Amino acid sequence: MKRVVHLKVPLQEQQGRYRKLLFLILMLGLLPLSAKAETRTLTGVVRSESTDEKLIGVTVKVEGSSLGVMTNDNGEYSISVDDGAKNLLFSYLGYRKKIVEIGQSSVINVLLAEDSRLTGEIVVQASRTGSRLKDIPRKVEIVTEDDIEALAPKDATELLKKTAGVDIIEYPGVLSGVSVRGFTPKYSGLDQYVTYLIDGRPAGVTNLATIDMSTIERVEVIKGPSSALYGSQAMGGTINFITKRSKGDVKGHAEFSYGSFKTLDGKFNAGGSLTDKLDFDLGGRTFNQNDDYEIGSNTIISDPDNELLEQQIKTMRNTSYSTNSASLRLGYDFAQDLRFETRGEIYQANSVRTPGSVWAVYGHGQKNVDRQTIDLSLTGNLNQHSFKVKPYWAIEETEYYDHQDDEIDYISSKSKTQWFGFQMQDILSLGDQRITAGVDFNQADVTAHSYSDDSTETAPYRPNQRLSTFGVFSEVALSFLNSRLITNIGGRLDITSYKLKETPYFDNSELDSKAETYSNFNPSVSAQYRLIPELKIHSSAGRAFVTPNPYQKAGKYVNSYGVETRGNADLDPQSSVTFDIGLTYESDMGFRADITYFNTVWDNFIEEVAGTEIDGTDTTNYKTFENVDEAELQGLEFELSYDFGALHDFDYSLRFFANFTHQLVAEKTEDGETSDLNYVRKNRGSFGIEYDDYHFLSARLSARYIGSRYEQNWFYYYPEARPTLTDAVLEHPASLIFDANVTFAINQSSSISVFSKNLLDENYTEKDGYNMPGRSVGVRYAVNF
Repeated sequence: MKRVVHLKVPLQEQQGRYRKLLFLILMLGLLPLSAKAETRTLTGVVRSESTDEKLIGVTVKVEGSSLGVMTNDNGEYSISVDDGAKNLLFSYLGYRKKIVEIGQSSVINVLLAEDSRLTGEIVVQASRTGSRLKDIPRKVEIVTEDDIEALAPKDATELLKKTAGVDIIEYPGVLSGVSVRGFTPKYSGLDQYVTYLIDGRPAGVTNLATIDMSTIERVEVIKGPSSALYGSQAMGGTINFITKRSKGDVKGHAEFSYGSFKTLDGKFNAGGSLTDKLDFDLGGRTFNQNDDYEIGSNTIISDPDNELLEQQIKTMRNTSYSTNSASLRLGYDFAQDLRFETRGEIYQANSVRTPGSVWAVYGHGQKNVDRQTIDLSLTGNLNQHSFKVKPYWAIEETEYYDHQDDEIDYISSKSKTQWFGFQMQDILSLGDQRITAGVDFNQADVTAHSYSDDSTETAPYRPNQRLSTFGVFSEVALSFLNSRLITNIGGRLDITSYKLKETPYFDNSELDSKAETYSNFNPSVSAQYRLIPELKIHSSAGRAFVTPNPYQKAGKYVNSYGVETRGNADLDPQSSVTFDIGLTYESDMGFRADITYFNTVWDNFIEEVAGTEIDGTDTTNYKTFENVDEAELQGLEFELSYDFGALHDFDYSLRFFANFTHQLVAEKTEDGETSDLNYVRKNRGSFGIEYDDYHFLSARLSARYIGSRYEQNWFYYYPEARPTLTDAVLEHPASLIFDANVTFAINQSSSISVFSKNLLDENYTEKDGYNMPGRSVGVRYAVNF
């Protein structure tokens, strides 16, 4: 039998025990609070990476928590964080999110980069009015800094052909050119169909391969005529290369890569403010492809004849080369509204080896290429006026070596083009309305020398020449209905002077060195209307022209090969009238789409023709130049991109993109007969997908589709190359070329990338007989400092 014993505890003792228990519970509950109380305060300033402007309203959060603040009117923030917090997350509309490691410092200043997804906020310099992309009623495409970084192009041509849907002509060995909307691409001469600009002024370049991308921040591609703003050449469009402009703390970037064909590529850039008023950017690059490249082994989407596309030869002989480039920019603020800048650039490619086609029927060669340019600019604001004065100078020079039996003997010829000019303009702002007016002057001198040996100069292939242009332009930008309706109306008058110059060792007796003058007026109108905030309809119409080369217009001369050329005094400048219309949809949620139709009538198309003169019993054969009746260009342009990161507040980026041009018509008419234009692809475009987790991994897979094109069959004269393929014009097959890049962050300041160009080893050409490189792979190390 159990006994139960009840012990009686005094009330006072019970109360004491309860007090101890309550105290213990309270202490245990306060332990987490005491841990949370161990915090510290972080402060800093958030600025724009591109403009150094202090950003107001930036969200600053501790990563992984809801704790956050916003920057004040001075771009400053102050936030208390736990000792265990590791990262701060900075986010702002129009800029890329940035994650910064907290570390030991209590002051964290941050630079935010503009978000390439929201290109509508970018100020387009090529417009000459400083308008945002979304306010320009034209077809404009932006090649972003992200594109440049992911593709790591060797030159401007490689970048544009993979991003902007342009037509290409390209030879191995630093020689290429592009064109837009069906106009024939060119790699030399003053009669280009696209205007190349650097920071809004003429670039001083005919060979696009000499523009290095190591100090370029982005590229603006305006499709459609631009002669109303820039004069001659802008029939197809304008391509504007925007260079880096750094302010704030001095920062830099350097990278080094090694890849196939023993290719070494090193480049760096640095920039920022040296004082409150003085800022700079400095950059340089050295590129060396030490081995001849291998040709691709696949034709993924076509089955071409071996005579049309050589598939047995594996190595493109004599294709090694190296380049060096450097640039320096200095800017000084005299006052808040008065600024001076100067920028110089040099590009050199010495001992560039050039193949005589894949069959080497023209023999191997070697050349030196040199390009230099410098500009000065003074910009300012006075009341409602914004003015700019910018003089510039540029030179492009090539030396060709005589090459016999694989031995270099001497420099056999030289060609040099030198530009000098200036731009002056003023923008008058009247509320939302703008009036832009200005004057431009440009003078281009072309000189040439030829040599029969290392000490004997002979007559060059063509006489020296000068082309001078003085232009007066104006454009009115009108905005109505709270910017729902925007209209631009403008025009430009150009007075052009042609002149052949007396040339040493040339037969100048029949050379007409008297200058000829021609005037040309080109109007332009464009408009856009926003149906809803995200959707706009845009349309433009304009006239453009291209001046003939002086040797096409005037003179009579016999070159060093005994071939007589006669200028045609009745030759008219080429002209075109273009109309386009399209729809653009762009939202802040990562989606952008555009479809544009264009139609161009191209008059006075210039072609080289043969002529015969009979004087009694004497017959003289010569070549001259004539205007063809006309050409017609029609097409559809498509753009589409979507970032799936928008579904998760852009905590990451997973972006699909596509750019495609379908050429409906590209034909010329001569004597009532119609034929296809050469070098114009029926279809061309690019597409891909890219990923960035903003922490550790970024990757990009992209492809370029190039449709079929027609070319003159110059190899008809070489039966060892084409014994049976003898048609005068050949249709070349379509190709599909893939590129891939994966980047891993080592820490906050350095990364390593693995990349492949022409991933699937496509065998293709950009010019008949000159096969492009096959698959290449490489690794790149980059560091920010």
